[in-house]
Amino acid sequence: MVFAAIGNFFRSIYLLVMDLYHFPEVRNMFKSVMLGWKNAGKRKRLMDSEGNGLTVVEVNRVHLPPFPIVENNINNYDKFHARGDDVWIVNWPKSGTHWMYEVIKLLMTGREELTDSIKEGTMFPEACAVESLEKLPSPRVLDTHVPLKLFPEEALKKSKIIYTLRNPKDAFVSAYYHMKNDRSVSYEGSWNGFFELSVDENTCLCGSWFDHVADWMEVLENNPNALVVKYEDMKRDLKKEVRRVAEFLGYTKSEEVYENVTKKCSFGHMKKAKKEPKCFWKPGGSMYRKGIVGDWKNHFTVAQNEKFNAIFNEKRNKLRVSVDFEL
Repeated sequence: MVFAAIGNFFRSIYLLVMDLYHFPEVRNMFKSVMLGWKNAGKRKRLMDSEGNGLTVVEVNRVHLPPFPIVENNINNYDKFHARGDDVWIVNWPKSGTHWMYEVIKLLMTGREELTDSIKEGTMFPEACAVESLEKLPSPRVLDTHVPLKLFPEEALKKSKIIYTLRNPKDAFVSAYYHMKNDRSVSYEGSWNGFFELSVDENTCLCGSWFDHVADWMEVLENNPNALVVKYEDMKRDLKKEVRRVAEFLGYTKSEEVYENVTKKCSFGHMKKAKKEPKCFWKPGGSMYRKGIVGDWKNHFTVAQNEKFNAIFNEKRNKLRVSVDFEL
């Protein structure tokens, strides 16, 4: 047992060193960790109904991934320098962030292959050293899961925002597997325990899904600098949504280009071709799992579905957008 623990330790160090070498976003996050311990947020363990914990940082009563520098960055967002050509991907977790990022980058750059790294030097601005963000060339593609109240006000006024919306049942299931495999979160609970965390507005990650969507839809509705894209619509007709994104961003391309972006950004191709850091994940973990619509049916019990539907029906009128739970 001791030898196994020692072996796991050295394996983790090896994976970290290799990821620091290959992925600029890991280097930026590592830098933020080194700079951020003195500004570490209010780390806490959210306990589920079965006694299993989930490590988070609490910022203004919102539970976020446990990055050491996140609270300091968000509290200093008044100093964030937004650019007019910034493009933000905003959503509740597990709603197509990486998928949309690849679509945008292929359209912007005109290249035919996916990016070599996760997100070319940045993952979440709130988790990265500020100087790293300032050094990124324009146009920057940034992404965040924060609710509206934590988003930089200047960016809301100046930058383009693409909000990707995924039905919450599938998003909850995907988040469960992500948290189970994420080393930093250290969650060992069951789906039943995670479900209760997700539907409780006091314990959910990144704020209540319902409030997240409702608040963002209110400010993005009829906003010419905003576009809402449904995960389910991308699954139905990816080429159509690629074209919408291109026209919104001003990168209108030929049908041949749209076809190539659609092919390269299919879930199957991304899962096979994309490289991703291994230091974040437990053995066997990955950013890409199934990428399907309706997997919630394999996880929700009848009682859980009834409980969720009751909450959804109570709050659906505030969402300002339809939600598709199946294709």
